[in-house]
Amino acid sequence: MISYIKGDVKAINEEGFIIETNNIGYYINSTLTSLSNIQINNEYKIYTSMQVREDDISLYGFYSKDELEMFLLLISVSSIGPKIAIGMLSSISADEIKLAIVNNDIDKLTDAKGIGKKTASRIILELVDKVKKMAIPDLDKVEKVNPVKNNDIEVAREALKNLGYMENDVARVLNELKDTDLSLEGLIKESLKRLI
Repeated sequence: MISYIKGDVKAINEEGFIIETNNIGYYINSTLTSLSNIQINNEYKIYTSMQVREDDISLYGFYSKDELEMFLLLISVSSIGPKIAIGMLSSISADEIKLAIVNNDIDKLTDAKGIGKKTASRIILELVDKVKKMAIPDLDKVEKVNPVKNNDIEVAREALKNLGYMENDVARVLNELKDTDLSLEGLIKESLKRLI
């Protein structure tokens, strides 16, 4: 099992990045949150999980240990695979997911793409005891760290710049989308359509 990889980021796209260490380039599937924290040609320590399926071996990596821990918890829930877990963590922070689980907040979990009420209920049911044993963030702290709209715009701005788009073009597109109710993932996908 690969616990982490330390190396230089060589390329980034909207779903992941390539990190090079010892002359080997590893493709890492990742969240929009992690992608917004990395830049090409900088060195990072990325916390990873290798997922092996019948026809696929993939690496999933995260800028923070918290995101990795939440990813591992989410994929332990029946019917949640790595891609759904990545989608959730791209829409809602790990701390917000913890709070939603502890507070039985189904509506918050359904904010994530691909998560319906039935799946949200299952996540709460299967994870509540495990999450209660973890450090639960203070609600006020989470809201200060992640005020939904403004923070999403800033995270999207960094992610798009890291993908190589010009700052002026990014600013123009995000300005057009600033009053929409798109999630972070939706914001980046819509921006990419308009930037191409």
